[in-house]
Amino acid sequence: MSGLTRMGAMIALGLSALGLASANPLAPARAADSSSQPCFYARDINGFEAPDDHTVYIRVGASDIFRLDLQPNCTGLTFRQNIAIRSSPPEGGFICTPLQAEVVYRDNGIPETCPVSGLHKLSAAEIAATPKRNLP
Repeated sequence: MSGLTRMGAMIALGLSALGLASANPLAPARAADSSSQPCFYARDINGFEAPDDHTVYIRVGASDIFRLDLQPNCTGLTFRQNIAIRSSPPEGGFICTPLQAEVVYRDNGIPETCPVSGLHKLSAAEIAATPKRNLP
């Protein structure tokens, strides 16, 4: 084994021992406590509701609900029947922070994008306190 190869193997071994290496290089490392850094794949979104032009609630999987706070206000978002959540970078589709997501919809055939400024996974108590009409 050459010196460079050996050094590379030692670095990889050290990173995996520290938990810094990921099996999926496109997916960001998750925090040990998933409630402190909720992450999801954009492909797992199966419903949305937009109660106003700066808030979108999405259902991820069977029971997780996330609130996306948008900036600036997305005019007419409450009247949309279809939206998309685009991840950045698009290759992984993994979203952990507001900077990794944007809401996309069409207004009279023209694509509109709304940057996400906040991402919050709702607790069971928050879901119960949210009006049913606002939940996906």
